[in-house]
Amino acid sequence: MIKQLLLFFCTLGMLLIIPKGSMAQIQLLNDEFDNAATLHANWLNINDEEGWNAEHLEVHDVDNSTTGHLHMMPWSSSWYQDFRGTLIHKRVDQNFVVTSEVTVTNRAGTGLPSSSYSLAGIMLRTPRNFSNGAAGWTAGGENYIFLATGFAANNHPTCSGCPGPHFEVKTTTERPFNPPSQSNLEVSSIPTASNVQIRVARIDHAIIVLNRFPGGNWQVHQRYDRSDFPTELQVGFVTYTDWPKISTYAPNNFLYQNSNVINANAVNDPTAGTPLNPDLIGQFDYARFDEVVVPTTLMGVDLVSQASDAELLSFLGYDSEAYCPFDIHVDRTITVGQIAEMSVQNDLTADNLIQLNADVSYKAGHSLEFQDDFEVVLGAEFSAEIDVCN
Repeated sequence: MIKQLLLFFCTLGMLLIIPKGSMAQIQLLNDEFDNAATLHANWLNINDEEGWNAEHLEVHDVDNSTTGHLHMMPWSSSWYQDFRGTLIHKRVDQNFVVTSEVTVTNRAGTGLPSSSYSLAGIMLRTPRNFSNGAAGWTAGGENYIFLATGFAANNHPTCSGCPGPHFEVKTTTERPFNPPSQSNLEVSSIPTASNVQIRVARIDHAIIVLNRFPGGNWQVHQRYDRSDFPTELQVGFVTYTDWPKISTYAPNNFLYQNSNVINANAVNDPTAGTPLNPDLIGQFDYARFDEVVVPTTLMGVDLVSQASDAELLSFLGYDSEAYCPFDIHVDRTITVGQIAEMSVQNDLTADNLIQLNADVSYKAGHSLEFQDDFEVVLGAEFSAEIDVCN
């Protein structure tokens, strides 16, 4: 039996155990950063996940410091070789496209950062399998890719003499038997570090990194074969700053940076004589996830080595907009404590599970239909209403 509802509020339900949910509706991971509560309800922080007890973000909030944005201001920290920096992320275990619009400034908000390698962007990272910080960490275990915008350096070999602002794209591969992890990066000059769109696509082994400047078109920035990436990745937002200070810990003191907050209160700093200059604010306007549909003409084509930029842009060069489909069927589990909203222009049907303490809203312009398998666990909050998305 299908239950048709025009207005439905529910805080009760029966627990339904189902297999790991369908990977449809990846857009339920989206965040327009207009609700402060989503930061802690929907996003993970590697400082907490890995048990470091050393928060490298002096400030991070949603819709507070910067209206309608994720705002990240890090202490001195970096992502390079075995240094770990900041990462606010979600776990994604399917092919996907993730897009955001990024603005980078100095801490005063008046221009570019003054400290070299102060950038913000999107990262894909292999999760580390420990939760007890320094006690569980081992050298040589970093696996990731990111594209970030901000100020890198004017003297990197890949862009000698090029002025900021910059892009930095970096791929790092684990080397547990010959640490540290291997980082390879490229720096390039760009026209602006404000309202820069960054997009990363994961299509099986292929990682396609794209960018777009205000008023411009999408461009393929870089592509990588990361056959070593596991099915599930950490996908989210990275910031880092003050390489002149952090570089003093390499190569023998990676762990000091990873397990300490590097600021004026740092204790037992092995390079206390080197001044601090953290100078970065990263602002992210949204996080938008999409599923990937590869054209039939590219089936069997190696997207890293064989497809042209034009072929990649034919299916990855679309405009990013807040998700508002015509119709949708929702069958993805909303996990414990998550906040989620799905709005459609016309009809929404659902047979998914909403778990404990989740806060979920479904909206449709014409009708909502809830099938027999649709369940709301006791303690979850759920609302459904007729209200078309824009």
